[in-house]
Amino acid sequence: MKGSTSFSSETLEVLRLLVKKYSQANSAADQKAVRVLMRKLNFYVSDFGITSITPSVFEGLLDKGFITCNDSTSLRRKFVVPVVKKETTSTITKNRSTGLKDTVEKQLIHGVFKKAELITNSVPDQTGFYCIKLIKGSKLPPKYQMHLNQREHLIIYIGKAEGQTLKKRFLGQELRAKGHGTFFRSIGAVLGFLPELGSLKDALNKNNYKFKVHDEQKIIQWINRNLEVNCLVFQGDFSVESQWIKKHCPLLNDTHNPLKLQELRTDKAHCRKIATQ
Repeated sequence: MKGSTSFSSETLEVLRLLVKKYSQANSAADQKAVRVLMRKLNFYVSDFGITSITPSVFEGLLDKGFITCNDSTSLRRKFVVPVVKKETTSTITKNRSTGLKDTVEKQLIHGVFKKAELITNSVPDQTGFYCIKLIKGSKLPPKYQMHLNQREHLIIYIGKAEGQTLKKRFLGQELRAKGHGTFFRSIGAVLGFLPELGSLKDALNKNNYKFKVHDEQKIIQWINRNLEVNCLVFQGDFSVESQWIKKHCPLLNDTHNPLKLQELRTDKAHCRKIATQ
């Protein structure tokens, strides 16, 4: 056996999406690409004596116990009708909270997006969430675009401005390089830019590398031409960000992402190495 038969409930949900994508693939090459993603999650179709897989086959493996859930989260099949229980006060509160989170997610992911260059004067000076997409028709470098093509959306980053405002964190740091933006460092590394040699050698924090000023301007120009963004004001439980990352697997989110890219980690590590030499 090459892989595992026991997975977390979160990984199982990602596998469900991949199995569906595999069964809908238009070519052997597309199916092969999905298989690669499955194997990154330690799931090998050949372990179960089959050469192909469909959603019904996958659910059959679950029902028969060939695949199991290894955490305490209740694993339910998507189309099981839930049992309706009498709502207590705490249940009503929980359901309202869930409904609010779903509404916020819908507004963030499916709301109105604007080109990055057009939002300078419209970003709120309040806390909230932001979502960054590649504009349809724009392209990332091939080794990244390949992975984005395998996903069902163009989302490349989801972030939060919790201890800072959207204006400072999202606009200033992430899109305009005014500080230490995680996304800005990532997209710069993706585009092949490098920090100045030894620029972090004497710094206490060896992670927050910065690009040369003229390279920062090139990155900002690329962002303005190729990305569209959405943000919304929020005050509440910011931990829902991790749930959205697990669900949507944005290309350049590394933390909480079940489909995080080794290519991104390698490129960012190279930038840190250059900056600390």
